[in-house]
Amino acid sequence: MIDLHTHTTYSDGASTLEELLKEAEKNNVTILSITDHDTVEAYKELKEKDYSKLYTGKIITGGEFNVIFNNAKIELLGYNFDVEKIEKWCTETYNKNSDYMDLDKEFKLMMKTCHKNGIKVDDLTYDKSMGWPIDIILPSIKKYEENRVLFTDKEWNDRSYFFRCCNCNMDFPLYIDFSNQMPSAKEVSDAIRNAGGKVFLAHLFTYPLKDHIVYLDKLVSENIIDGIEVYHSKFTLEESKILEEYAKKNNLLVSGGTDYHGKKRPNREIGKGYNNINISEDVINDWYRV
Repeated sequence: MIDLHTHTTYSDGASTLEELLKEAEKNNVTILSITDHDTVEAYKELKEKDYSKLYTGKIITGGEFNVIFNNAKIELLGYNFDVEKIEKWCTETYNKNSDYMDLDKEFKLMMKTCHKNGIKVDDLTYDKSMGWPIDIILPSIKKYEENRVLFTDKEWNDRSYFFRCCNCNMDFPLYIDFSNQMPSAKEVSDAIRNAGGKVFLAHLFTYPLKDHIVYLDKLVSENIIDGIEVYHSKFTLEESKILEEYAKKNNLLVSGGTDYHGKKRPNREIGKGYNNINISEDVINDWYRV
């Protein structure tokens, strides 16, 4: 069983690397990738400490990178790359970019967009200790019933989906253009490939796009990706089947993972997802063999 999409406290996961490895061993994950956002710090720890007794499976180097493509903020997964090359690139691309993950700037931009588009919101100030900007702004938006008509039921009731709409849907009342804060998909794809890795699109169907397949076609036509994350905790069987067939038709590689975040999302177990996703090692035979 594989799990090629997991997060630790080096990004937005709630488990330390040691805790994640113990859970992977307990749940019989035989091939694992730690895919923290925009960093490979976990692999530095793996190099410095001997965790071979904690986890006996194979580890594929990996990362999940925030990018902009076609006016939407999405994520690309990179696998099997040279860690030192990607570490240097991450530092230059994300850590040295003063606008990247500037949460104060993001908060002000979201507030400005609310006012511009007639979304009623309290006069708020931002404090990082309170969480992400969306965690402060969304509860205030939902205080005012007159805002309800601006959003669909799913947008109103699902915090994660609401924020995805802010990133991906240009018609959304609170759409934010992150193009000045994030690298382009091509830039990230080139960096991963230059480090000897493969590039996969992460969790396509979690993005609120007008047409997922048209968007995927554009990624393929511009040679951004080598493969697709076909299996993911939030995908239905039908969605995974659609991506299986698309990958086969377009000669794309296949990957899959739970998007494990530890105790932050306790009902999503490593290797199992929400129930028993149980992804076979066979699905990655085209690009990785033990």
